[in-house]
Amino acid sequence: MMILGSDKNNSLKENNSVHSSDDRQRKNPESGFSLVEVMIALVVLLVGMLGVMSMQYYAVGGNKSSRELRTATNMSGDLIEVMKSTDYASIAASNDTPLAAGEPSLSGGVTFTRRWWVVANCASLNANGNTCANAANPTCATVPDGAFPVNASAIRARTCWVDKNGVNHSVTFDTVRILEN
Repeated sequence: MMILGSDKNNSLKENNSVHSSDDRQRKNPESGFSLVEVMIALVVLLVGMLGVMSMQYYAVGGNKSSRELRTATNMSGDLIEVMKSTDYASIAASNDTPLAAGEPSLSGGVTFTRRWWVVANCASLNANGNTCANAANPTCATVPDGAFPVNASAIRARTCWVDKNGVNHSVTFDTVRILEN
């Protein structure tokens, strides 16, 4: 009989535990999330997502500016390398000459213009602005003296472009080419 009694007590305990958990759920109506809480969480999530999207927009713009600057720097550097590898007599006698049409352009409508200037018997050039205009010829700032070789030519290479906002940009490289004997 004890076994039956203990089974009876166990089944009563199980019934009581089932009823007590149901009673707790009925007594605590705030368990779970309400519609208002879910809506507030969605608004917070939306504000965070908008912040991430804004950050992405500025990152893409920064990448575009960086690509333009890198392209212009490479173009000016390439031109300086060509001028350094050209025969000195050809460079010393050259004029302010724009490069031919067909300059590189990037997607997005950015077109680059390269110009170069050579001033013979000169060690350094004065600034001539940040433009690729024809009238922007530099002048000699330092004429060679006894300490500097006479057969020196100052070379300036400049790449100009206008960005999507209409702002003018340029990259300028200066170097000196000396006649080596």
